[in-house]
Amino acid sequence: MAVGELGDGAASEGMARLSLSATVTAMAATATATATSSVFDNDDLLREILVRVTLPHCLVRASLVCKSWLRNASDLVFLRRFRSLHPPPTLGFYIDSSVLSCPRFVALQGHPPELGVLLGRASRHFDAWSDVPLSMWDSRNGRVLVEIYGKLAVHSPLLPPADISVYPQTPLKVWLDRSFTYNLHEFLPEDGGNGREYYRLALGYKCKCMIAYLFHLVDGIWVGRASDTISFPGPDEQAEPVIPLGVHAFGKLFLLTNFSIIIVLDCKTLELTKVNITDEIELEDCDEVDLCEGKLEDEFTLVCLHPTKLQVWTHNLSQITWTLSHSVARDDILQASVTEAGESCAHVSILGIANAGKSAFLKLDDSIFLLDIVAKNMTKVYEICPEDGDIERIYPLLMIWPPKFPAHLTGLCTLVYLVHNQFLLERGMKILGGKCVLRTSDLSRALHSLSLEGTL
Repeated sequence: MAVGELGDGAASEGMARLSLSATVTAMAATATATATSSVFDNDDLLREILVRVTLPHCLVRASLVCKSWLRNASDLVFLRRFRSLHPPPTLGFYIDSSVLSCPRFVALQGHPPELGVLLGRASRHFDAWSDVPLSMWDSRNGRVLVEIYGKLAVHSPLLPPADISVYPQTPLKVWLDRSFTYNLHEFLPEDGGNGREYYRLALGYKCKCMIAYLFHLVDGIWVGRASDTISFPGPDEQAEPVIPLGVHAFGKLFLLTNFSIIIVLDCKTLELTKVNITDEIELEDCDEVDLCEGKLEDEFTLVCLHPTKLQVWTHNLSQITWTLSHSVARDDILQASVTEAGESCAHVSILGIANAGKSAFLKLDDSIFLLDIVAKNMTKVYEICPEDGDIERIYPLLMIWPPKFPAHLTGLCTLVYLVHNQFLLERGMKILGGKCVLRTSDLSRALHSLSLEGTL
């Protein structure tokens, strides 16, 4: 064979290889595009990706990708599922005492770095009020209710600084039946409200009868309603109930009295009902009792600190049953406070309950611990200083829920979509025989990396 013929054959073979390589590349690109489309155009698969992101603000970042992502991330059914799997995290808590001029924020450890902006706002929020006598009454969904010179105001520590409105006093003298003796309670709406509203409850008692007046302040206007009078079996006609604790959840107010009875007020219908505390709880032997919301709509939780144990009881209003949910030996609690010298604390008290009775803030002598009641783990979160005074209550600060989604998309979001669409597909999934295997760590990292201005 001639040399020229060999050269022509080699050239033809090379061209064929290049053509084959280009064809394979094109087919691979087509397959990748098809796989991308099959995943990210499938709402069911997209929701399975989004639901594995743990923080609410990451949903906002994901919603900036495109309209489809916005529609899925903001879907109400999806948000309910997301919240059931990932309750809003507790960022920290405020401590308040008669000695402190204003509440002091303590951030919990272990939060991702991008939450530093929120933690910084919460920590600095009351700096400008350091010379003003200010006390805290309630904390809910990123907002706090505080008293300033005898008047109440709502603050939003997690939002950018804004003007604070001080609200008018409740017209109690006009509304209340003066033949009753009243316990007054102030609290925020369940969702924290819009920053311009709160409730005041006046619970009246006389001669074994009880009545409730509920006042709701909205945009500077008070609206008041009264319940029907119910019988309340006190030990005698002269004894008056003391109501130190109240919880607002699922449209109801749960109020713990000193008569082994819990009062339930439906905020919509203003129906008053009574729940007797079961004898199994042995309330007379409790050192302390605290109340918090339940996991379900018809439930509330009672946390009891006994001399030998801490118990969590759940009451179901529909089934009228008490159930022991969790129990932790007191010795296990005290073990966490043992010093290097082998000394343990002398006193334990409950400062607050969170996460539907699954977590408790406990004061052990001069330290505050966070107890995971389910896992039975204790973590020291704060060392009480002499200038803090006597701390009797803490106010947990949770991340705001639901997240606020954007009303429209920008050109930057399209770029983010093009870049991270491919990233999520290649790093977060493996297409195996038509099945998708999710790698949640990579998916979460991808969405956490979308550091877009204003999404916090």
